[in-house]
Amino acid sequence: MNFIVRTPRNNPEIVEVRYDCECGCKPRARYQRGTDKAGHEHCCCGQVHFVGAGAEERLKYYLEERAAQRLDEELGGYSIYCQEINTPWMESILVAYAVPSKPKAH
Repeated sequence: MNFIVRTPRNNPEIVEVRYDCECGCKPRARYQRGTDKAGHEHCCCGQVHFVGAGAEERLKYYLEERAAQRLDEELGGYSIYCQEINTPWMESILVAYAVPSKPKAH
């Protein structure tokens, strides 16, 4: 997946990571430099991404919680991927994302 990385104006300690989804949305997740948190966003089609500390573990937990509540049954499960991206301050951070087997229509 091709992620777009930018720093919001007047906030150099935050990185915003987004992508152009096939459904037409542009989901974005934020990560603040030096924190142990991961921001995330869930697209209308079912695709979801986390960025920052513990991104993969947090994504898996998030999907497990949704499965326990039977929120994504119609999506047919997820494939999980991870990739490292570089921030404007030249640090590498993890982006973990999940792609549903049967995405919802936009």
